[in-house]
Amino acid sequence: MVTDSDGYVDLINFLADNLAIFEKTQPHQNPLTVCDYVSEKLSESVMLVCRQHEHLESDHRFIVIREIDAIVNDLEQVLSSVWMKSPTQQQQQFIDEFVGLIKNMFDNELIALDPI
Repeated sequence: MVTDSDGYVDLINFLADNLAIFEKTQPHQNPLTVCDYVSEKLSESVMLVCRQHEHLESDHRFIVIREIDAIVNDLEQVLSSVWMKSPTQQQQQFIDEFVGLIKNMFDNELIALDPI
């Protein structure tokens, strides 16, 4: 659906091009990690996608969830050096933008299956 698309490859390249954002780490001031932040934002996004496409068949919902898991795994691999560290403000902003782009990709794919 999304993870096997050219757009997703472009999105991963966008992440790779911006890895410098993740070079700076923040002292562990709070229990929130990059892992937590990514998981929280992707969870919010997938819930919103499912609400917006409420007539979506359960098969398609499972595909979305499975793909979100794959995206988390990809992000964990790319961001492994900071995955368990507290995100900086700039990293949070980048993650927000990245997750928004992922949501847009799902919306575009799902509109073809379930026009709103």
